[in-house]
Amino acid sequence: MSEHIDANINKPSAAIQAITTVGSICHLALRGAQELTHLVAEVHGTINQLPMPFNKQHQPDARYAPFPYRIISHSFALFAKLSRLFAGEHKEFAHPLAIRSQAALNGVCGDKLVDWESPLATHLSLRSEQGLLIEDINAWANEPAKAHVLFIHGLCHSDVEWQAAENHYQFYCQLAQLGYQVAWLRYNTGRAIHDNGAELAALLNSHFAAKGTPLLLIGHSMGGLLIRSACHYAEQENHSWLKRLTHAAYLGSPHLGAPLERLGNQANNLLNITPYTRPFMRLGNIRSRGIKDLRYARLTHDNVLPHLYEGISHLLLAGAISESHSQNWIGDGLVPVDSALAQDEQGYVLDSPKIRRVYFDEMNHLAMLNDPRVYQELADWLGIGILLETIH
Repeated sequence: MSEHIDANINKPSAAIQAITTVGSICHLALRGAQELTHLVAEVHGTINQLPMPFNKQHQPDARYAPFPYRIISHSFALFAKLSRLFAGEHKEFAHPLAIRSQAALNGVCGDKLVDWESPLATHLSLRSEQGLLIEDINAWANEPAKAHVLFIHGLCHSDVEWQAAENHYQFYCQLAQLGYQVAWLRYNTGRAIHDNGAELAALLNSHFAAKGTPLLLIGHSMGGLLIRSACHYAEQENHSWLKRLTHAAYLGSPHLGAPLERLGNQANNLLNITPYTRPFMRLGNIRSRGIKDLRYARLTHDNVLPHLYEGISHLLLAGAISESHSQNWIGDGLVPVDSALAQDEQGYVLDSPKIRRVYFDEMNHLAMLNDPRVYQELADWLGIGILLETIH
């Protein structure tokens, strides 16, 4: 696979990397300062208007704040534009800690990074086992292999989290020995899930012909929802790559939504009680569209819950911190078991002709990436379990 990878993409000179990084951080800081100035202006404007304490009709309006707020806000905007020019095109980080930090930033406010044209916004791409960009996706997609496997990370993560997990690496080695071609997706998890899903579907359709080796998609957390979103748009557009898709695995994916995001949204709505706290809702709403989509697992632009794509094998895997949490909203710490298995007490069940639901006790959401039981289950599901004796 090395001939399809640009080995220099992550190796800019130290000086160029430092300049672009400083410029990118300055641009982000100035944009953040502009947002904070607008918030304070709304608070000051509300105080100047003196609305009734429980007036539900009053909306924050920065126009009623003193004029200096506008000068400060426009100054931040101007300097942000200048710093963006100074930053130029951001060179990809090479150090795992820097990549993880960028991934976390994108998860929290990635949609705003796109709106602000920030150089720190992550672009959807395929990566090798070394984290290098796969430039020639068409060559990789049509490489002779037993199958092509694509791992898709979750919120605030990147391909680095997959590759840092020892048992995941062992599983990758076994797949490679069997003749599988493996890649990892890297994307901006702060964007709307349906935007990422549509882009992934288009990327796969551009490089995977209708005939060829099987395609397997394995997603963790939000990554599983991204698979469903991509399949939805591929069905709508009659994409050819769906004919090569044979397996889809969802590891701890919140198919019925995430209670923690719903709780956070309700807490933020408490600020809406009075006009004097209403401007501070802006702070709570800084969380990304990707996070908000996890509230009820919104996967499409029209908020229609898509079915599981029929004709392929599905694996839904859930974990719980302890047996006592398997029946409540805590689940694996972030996703309840019912949500991960797509079946709730009200009778809603996400089903398909070929579906396998698996639950593991004493497994938390993040440790799932390195839990040997997960990879043993994947191996059994794919029919290669005998090769995983070395996983510990």
